[in-house]
Amino acid sequence: MILGVYWYFDFPYNLYTYDYFTYRKGLGGHADAPAELEVIVETDQAANVIQALRELVDQYADAFVFIYRSGKYLQIGTGSYNMHDYDFEIALKMEVILKNMDARKVAYTSLKDAELIRLYHVKNDHVWPTKKYFSMVASSLMKYNAETSCIRFDCNAGTNEKEDFLNEILVVTAAANIHVVFYKEKKCGDRHNLMLFFTNGRQGVGLKPKQKVDVASFEVGMEALIQKYTVKIGLIGGFDENYPEGDFIVLKMVDAEFILD
Repeated sequence: MILGVYWYFDFPYNLYTYDYFTYRKGLGGHADAPAELEVIVETDQAANVIQALRELVDQYADAFVFIYRSGKYLQIGTGSYNMHDYDFEIALKMEVILKNMDARKVAYTSLKDAELIRLYHVKNDHVWPTKKYFSMVASSLMKYNAETSCIRFDCNAGTNEKEDFLNEILVVTAAANIHVVFYKEKKCGDRHNLMLFFTNGRQGVGLKPKQKVDVASFEVGMEALIQKYTVKIGLIGGFDENYPEGDFIVLKMVDAEFILD
């Protein structure tokens, strides 16, 4: 699983600019379309462009490129429901190839009977938490239009055990490759309602590999803490005066300007 900062509903203006690629934001709801960077070019070196893109993807394990080829026309792009810095930087590398090959950007044209070529490494990043009390959530748009994917966990812990519980969470998350933990709380008698969020920062800046979260390690570690500290699942009182509110309390953080309001 990949957690952290991504783009879907808007473009990271002032972070990335392109001469070739155009950004198409994701479409939620019934439209259900990924965000994409895409361009159609005309080139007399179509085979060479495809080979150069293939070599690019071979070099970067998390890269994904799609190509529609129709004669001397190539529709080239990358896209995802969670576009990370990595994907935007791969597009910058693709632009260098297109410039070196003297590819010419053209207006939209229908590529009839086009051959579809997908370039990627086979992998399985789509591992989700199995425990129902862990939910996947996304933030609203933050700085540079960034969003953040997080695991959320609502629980309540005894006031006299809360600090020890939170401190041990740092150990569990370190083992699971999770580098951001923050929460809100509300005191309820001798217990505290806790709304916890687990995530990571920007993924692939400088084309560093994306951070893979060890979901199994996280779940096993958290289950042990839940039992050790008699933590109860869910919030006392639900959505009333006991609901956690106020500013987030940070246990550990990277890239705060992209994650917290």
